[in-house]
Amino acid sequence: MVDITIDNLIRIDRETEVIHEEFTGDYHEKNGSHFLVYQNELDEKVVMKYDAEMLTITRFSQPSTIMKMHPEVVTKTAIATPVGPQHFQIKTQQYQKSADGFKASYQFWQGEMKIAQYDLAVHFYWNHRN
Repeated sequence: MVDITIDNLIRIDRETEVIHEEFTGDYHEKNGSHFLVYQNELDEKVVMKYDAEMLTITRFSQPSTIMKMHPEVVTKTAIATPVGPQHFQIKTQQYQKSADGFKASYQFWQGEMKIAQYDLAVHFYWNHRN
């Protein structure tokens, strides 16, 4: 078991929101990729897969949400909302893996309009309470 901390600075227009979350989950490493797995506040399974080049976050909601961040590739995602799925392009400015997690700076775009800027930092710590 690991303790996972997630810090996300979100900027939409002139509004800024700072989110700090802490979860207990699992850490695995396989074929050079690292996996953090936990249940979020909505009791959805979340898998963060990362390696030296790319980050993939999968939220097993209804429907599932998959976000991929790679500094050299613009990716696409669809996020379920009360008014239906919202489609975004993800433009990653910076991504860096570390020994205990990763950092990523990325933007959501719809066409030529930037919707939001995210600065995400995720770290994990071995849970020695058990």
